[in-house]
Amino acid sequence: MTIRRRLVKAAKGPMVSALDESAITVLDRPVQHTNFASLQGSHCLLVTYRRDGTPVPTPVWYALDGERLYVWTEIEAYKAKRIRNNERALIAPCGPTGKPLGDPIAARGRVLESEEDRARAATMISGSWNPIQKAFRAVSHTLTDVHYLEFTPAEQ
Repeated sequence: MTIRRRLVKAAKGPMVSALDESAITVLDRPVQHTNFASLQGSHCLLVTYRRDGTPVPTPVWYALDGERLYVWTEIEAYKAKRIRNNERALIAPCGPTGKPLGDPIAARGRVLESEEDRARAATMISGSWNPIQKAFRAVSHTLTDVHYLEFTPAEQ
């Protein structure tokens, strides 16, 4: 394991251990088939699915662009791998530790591959994040490459 990879894992440790145990309860709420207008604040709870169908809730920072929601994640994170295998996702308002604050919204996700799409996502993220988020991003980008994920509301 490279030094960069060890640093990324060490930085993620406190975030993983701070995940609110109630994050999984978002699955008990009624799924909405609507836009992302109910999202406020800097965090949303992203639920992706393993190959066996097991849901994995993760609080993430996001940026909105009309009907699109963008997330970035480090290159080794499993979120992108899960989205590649299964585009189905849920997006819900949450606090910083993943505590659900509202009903989940059905969504479809994809990993952005083209430079044009990635640049658009990066621009939207940079334009909507606060200084602390931008500082975290600047440090993270020196340690690891990132994937940009795009989510749109799913049809019912």
